[in-house]
Amino acid sequence: MISSHLLEILKSNARQISIQDFAIAHQELFEDFKYVPEPYKSYWVKEMLKYLLLNLKELTNTCNVCPEDLDEKKFREFIKKINENSKFDAFKKISLVVLPYLAFIAKKPIHPPEMIFPGGKKIKKAENRYFCPVKNKQINPYSFCEFCVCEAYE
Repeated sequence: MISSHLLEILKSNARQISIQDFAIAHQELFEDFKYVPEPYKSYWVKEMLKYLLLNLKELTNTCNVCPEDLDEKKFREFIKKINENSKFDAFKKISLVVLPYLAFIAKKPIHPPEMIFPGGKKIKKAENRYFCPVKNKQINPYSFCEFCVCEAYE
């Protein structure tokens, strides 16, 4: 698959996402993070949804990308993982559009760079590279780190 073709598919699917989907996804994430203590839970939900909304808007306004071949096997694995690990409909609907855009088109982190992780660390950017403090620490079946452009840092 060519990146420009994927962009057109994602843009088409983005038109099906409403503000109502984001309101429902907000509730879904609060449910999903029910065991995460405050203030992390409220903060992470807010930052994640804000990042997804900003990148959805960026996606819909993106006109052209440099056509390049995408790793179709990796793309299929990514979509499969979203489908298998997203138990909430609205969040999955948003994720199936925005996360592939971040990983395969924009080549940006899956988590918001401004988001503070436990320990007070954030994703760092140096030139065109991103560095994540939890990249090598997320060893679980729900993590999307293997698809993220970030590199690890301590």
